Amino acid sequence: MLHVLAAVRHIFWNDAMFDRSLLPPEASLEKCMANLNDLATMTGHERVALFSECGIHPSLHPVFIRALHFITAHHSFGVERHQTIHAHLTARQWSPCIRKAPLLAQSLVNSNSFMAECTGGTRSADEASVSTTSSQIKGMIYNGLLNQGATCYLNSLLQTLFHISEFRWIIYQIPTVEEAAEKRDTSIKAMKSMPYALQRLFCLLQTGNEAADTTELTESFGWSSNDSFVQHDVHELTCELLDKLEIKLGGVRKSDNGFTMKEIESNAISKLFVGVLENFVRVVEVGYYGAREQLFYDLQLVVKGTANIYDSLDRFFQVEILDGKNKYCLEHDGQKTYHCAEKGVRLKLLPPILILHLARFDYDPQRGETKVLSRWAYYRELDLSRYMPHAPKDEVHYTLCSVLVHAGSNTGFGHYFCFIWCSDQWYRFNDGAVTSATLRDVFDANFGGSRVNYWGSEAPSVANAYMLVYIRTSQLSYILRPVGSKDVPSHVMQQLVWERKEREKRLREKTEDHLYGRLYFIEPQDIINEDEFLYCRRPATVQFPSQRTLRVLLSSEALPVFNSFVEEKLGIPTSEQLLWYAATRGKTGRVCIHRPVAGGLTVSDILCGEKECCILVVSSSNAQHIELDGDGKLEYDLIHHKIYVPLQLKVVFLGCTVVSRRQKLKGASIFEAMERFVRSAMGKIPDASGRTRDHHLIGSMKNVGDVKTLVTASFESLFEDSTLSGSHDRKRQLNALVEEECGTFSPSQQYYHSGDVLVWQEATSGVDARNIFYPDVVSFQHFLKRRIPLEIKLNLSPSYPTLVDTQLADDMTYEQLQRYVACLIGHPEDYDHIRFTMHNPETGLPYFMKGRRCDRPTLAKLLSPPVQRCVSLSRCLYYEYCKYKVAEIEVAHSLQFKLFSGCVRPIGEYWVLVPREIQITPKELFSRCVKEVREAKYPEDTNSLGTSLLAASDKEPQAGDSNQTELDYFMGLDPQEAWRTLRLVDVWCGRIYNVFDKDHTQPFERSTFEESAEYRIEALPKPMEGVPLQNQSVIQVHHFTSVRHRPNPVETHGNPFSIYIGHDEMPPMLLKRIALKLGLSEAAVVDWKMALVKEDCVVEVLPSVPMGQQLFSFCEERCYQPNKQPPMSMAFLGLEHAPLSKRYAKKEDKVVIHN
Repeated sequence: MLHVLAAVRHIFWNDAMFDRSLLPPEASLEKCMANLNDLATMTGHERVALFSECGIHPSLHPVFIRALHFITAHHSFGVERHQTIHAHLTARQWSPCIRKAPLLAQSLVNSNSFMAECTGGTRSADEASVSTTSSQIKGMIYNGLLNQGATCYLNSLLQTLFHISEFRWIIYQIPTVEEAAEKRDTSIKAMKSMPYALQRLFCLLQTGNEAADTTELTESFGWSSNDSFVQHDVHELTCELLDKLEIKLGGVRKSDNGFTMKEIESNAISKLFVGVLENFVRVVEVGYYGAREQLFYDLQLVVKGTANIYDSLDRFFQVEILDGKNKYCLEHDGQKTYHCAEKGVRLKLLPPILILHLARFDYDPQRGETKVLSRWAYYRELDLSRYMPHAPKDEVHYTLCSVLVHAGSNTGFGHYFCFIWCSDQWYRFNDGAVTSATLRDVFDANFGGSRVNYWGSEAPSVANAYMLVYIRTSQLSYILRPVGSKDVPSHVMQQLVWERKEREKRLREKTEDHLYGRLYFIEPQDIINEDEFLYCRRPATVQFPSQRTLRVLLSSEALPVFNSFVEEKLGIPTSEQLLWYAATRGKTGRVCIHRPVAGGLTVSDILCGEKECCILVVSSSNAQHIELDGDGKLEYDLIHHKIYVPLQLKVVFLGCTVVSRRQKLKGASIFEAMERFVRSAMGKIPDASGRTRDHHLIGSMKNVGDVKTLVTASFESLFEDSTLSGSHDRKRQLNALVEEECGTFSPSQQYYHSGDVLVWQEATSGVDARNIFYPDVVSFQHFLKRRIPLEIKLNLSPSYPTLVDTQLADDMTYEQLQRYVACLIGHPEDYDHIRFTMHNPETGLPYFMKGRRCDRPTLAKLLSPPVQRCVSLSRCLYYEYCKYKVAEIEVAHSLQFKLFSGCVRPIGEYWVLVPREIQITPKELFSRCVKEVREAKYPEDTNSLGTSLLAASDKEPQAGDSNQTELDYFMGLDPQEAWRTLRLVDVWCGRIYNVFDKDHTQPFERSTFEESAEYRIEALPKPMEGVPLQNQSVIQVHHFTSVRHRPNPVETHGNPFSIYIGHDEMPPMLLKRIALKLGLSEAAVVDWKMALVKEDCVVEVLPSVPMGQQLFSFCEERCYQPNKQPPMSMAFLGLEHAPLSKRYAKKEDKVVIHN
């Protein structure tokens, strides 16, 4: 990683784009165990995860990935002969801030070939000007595609499909008029349409003269910006893309079963790419022949051990003889018979476009997935007559039109580019670079094998053909026919012309910007959502829609232009409009909205020297109006209202009052009217208390997978007498303070001035004063100054649903946080049942130790990282609703345990407290635990956080009955005698560390239970019947997998257990007993491997040697016993298999198009 850091600093760093202070220290990178080989073989998400472990800031991930690309390319991990996207690039050239910057070579090319082909019609001046008129580069006649980071595989596929004219024509025929209309209407958040994005991209490639950007297409796939740095397999992407397009075109085929040739012919994509294979089995001796048809987009050919394309095809269609143990089974009249048979596959229907996927990647047990670099030849012409002898000659003769090449020495890295036959010549399409290619470039250079390097020695050639695209020769001229501009959808062309004009308009506006100003029109409702509107001319973080934005000359008179715009866009008649703008006020020069837009003012006067400003639109429908008679001149004043709600820890904007007066504005004359308006507005504030009430019961009341995260920054009223109640039996007194500058307040004065902000507060009565942390708005300013972002989540694995995402003061005490959360979940009186757990930034999960109240007395302490190398505060905190009070838990021995059945399955979760003065003995502990099980009856009654394991098992009736039987057994035990039959097991990460029972009575470390451990109570393992005790031993059994390239290759998982093993017992019989104990069939464990494990030493169990002989020759019997120091030194019997809960492919291993 230090090499990568050096490349970032000296090659790719740009101070204008990145913050140098975010660079990680070298000391943190020195601890990284991964070398360049490891980094090169990782997937994109694995690299990002490794960067996070090394303390690299997320904003620097792209530059570190680019530096990694650079280093691996120069160390022969990636590509050679300049076939790379990252060999000589500066930070500016690949920066995501510059959307149009090419990642490779020059982006400007022309389209002379397409212009020559487009003889069917002529383009209009607008169509011809879709592309820019920048200088053209001679010798490059096709457009390239920009690389978003690691999308070279996508670019190669798109270029291949684009130059198949029939495919391009099919894409153009997909109806997308509605998508185009939605894209132009900025008020509609249009759904991403993959066919429309493909049409736009193909149109740019056909009519433009610069490398096109694929960002819009990948967004239509449903990919994020991070996905552009994850390199997928181009073959997998081909199948996924064609399958999605087939569905878009009305594909009705759900599987390979039950399709008809008519269905294939009816779909344009399947008609072009889909072929049919016939899998057959033939039994000659009984005259049986069975066949099943299978559709395919491509044929996968084996490269390893073959010399050319015909050798691979011979192997693909080779007939397999089923004999010996593999005889084919036939069943007739309930009788099964076994026969020698022939099994194979044959071609039944060839598609016009035949895609051949070359299996260049192979799996090696020692090195993992590797690339096959042996020489393998392919040819321009392909004759498949020997595989379809009865087919007409013109259906089996194909011509090569595209070669997709993977350049790189391993599977997880490298670069894709392609060669395409265009205009009677071969071209190399390497992202943005398009150059002509020789026959040697297309064929011999990509066969693989070895080459002589600079020093005269042989080196493997790492640039190899990976996918071949053949077109049926008899249909070649039709499939590659010219596609003219008349075939391009007119609405696509018109949209691109309109976007070009908009770009030119924005450019023109930018040059004339000094003559214009921008006005953004808001209403009081907008201030409720963004309080900053009151104190600035234009909030920097707010984006305004086009219908609220007016660009107008600075010299124009403001009022007539504004009135006309508001009436047109907002529908408010001019006679009802009162417009206000922000300007400095008083001697302090504070900016606030208080001045009316009067006649005679120009736009320049409104902007006060700025370029942008907000205009507040007030009418009778959105604000209060008060009229005061008098003899003076008619003037208008604007008063803003807020209310401070102590129970919610927030100040809410309520609305505005417009006062039209002919006398000086006295407070007493309008206070009562404003008070009525404020009370009315208070009743309209929504009460969202139901969104967080009983949030802690999610695990037991709802399916966690269906629970939507509750994200709200508000602390809504949770009391019957809250200030947000719609009606009150007795009106409480309302007081108001005038908000001054810098968070200061003054009492209501005799006279009000336009722009005054009145902060109201209703008296609180009948509420526990301890639940009000800041009783008035003045003390609340301390809270505002100490706020830090905080997300509070329920400590419930694996979803950890969010309770609230808000900001709280860092000096809030532990008890105040308890009361805050208790009020949110609707149990303010039970606040001391709330316990908090810190967030571990390294794992992204809760820290295994609970935050004790005495050690973490404030919010800042709770958010402080538990590890010294992390300096920044976390923004995440986890809570749980405990059965006992925190005050009781912290002064007692606290044991949370799971009750396990004999099948090694949890049947309940329980919690007991043992007074500190009582010594923990087996008799004392198991007596209390059995009493707790009896009293609880069901787990959900024991701990509100625990899920009902019995209820969950209702979906499997047999499992539910078994669990109930096991639970009845534990409930039927005599508490005083339970210590004779039960044991407490300390488990961590799938390993048994300690056992506490009648034979292991050593005291716990520090005489208490560890919060980091996972405790479970279960019955003592039973000896084997009929076998003397001296001829059997109890052994710990762990599930594990072997992980290469790690200091400790053994990774345990699942639920471990203990079992008696006979010294003379044979391993196959032991495996059957283990399957019986776990409630599994023998077929479920047939692939499990048994091994003896001690630390990093793993020895596979031999099936023909008694277990006792193998156990004690591996290590002494005492080494198999628990309670070892250190715990990892304990030997155990391992069951090697994949985790039962993780038998699925990684999401990033499979390319997915979501839309």
